Amino acid sequence: MTRSPGLMLMILLAGLFGLNGCAVFDRSYTEPEVRLANVEMLKSNLWEQSFRLRLRVDNPNSRNLPIRGMHYQVYLNNMRLATGVTDKAFNVPAYGSEYFDVTVRSNIWRHLGDLVKLVEHQQPVNYRIDGHIRTGLFLSPKLTLREEGTIDPSDMRF
Repeated sequence: MTRSPGLMLMILLAGLFGLNGCAVFDRSYTEPEVRLANVEMLKSNLWEQSFRLRLRVDNPNSRNLPIRGMHYQVYLNNMRLATGVTDKAFNVPAYGSEYFDVTVRSNIWRHLGDLVKLVEHQQPVNYRIDGHIRTGLFLSPKLTLREEGTIDPSDMRF
């Protein structure tokens, strides 16, 4: 008995969806939280500054969350400090947390005067990180990253 290629493809797809069925179509999935845990200046020269952002991902779901890459933008007081991408892959355990570091390169010298004035006057500096995270989940949409908060000026060093 000869089977058509179309029928074989349908059987293969049905099998794949059968294996992943619950995980793919589960509407009770809760988006993880991503928080800024630390900022560290790595190096600085006239044209470029390098910072290490340490982010924490909290997974409130009952299954592991594979992270396969991310695109991000970093803002200080609504001034875009940096943009970038990372392809660092890691897994966040079910009901667990995982930290990961992102190296950010920027040229903040054009904004340095404004930032120094804020620090001198002990005014808080607002930050925001926007971006998208790609997971390794089958048919999963990209996760939205939006973290914002305030940095205490006493913690800032130039």
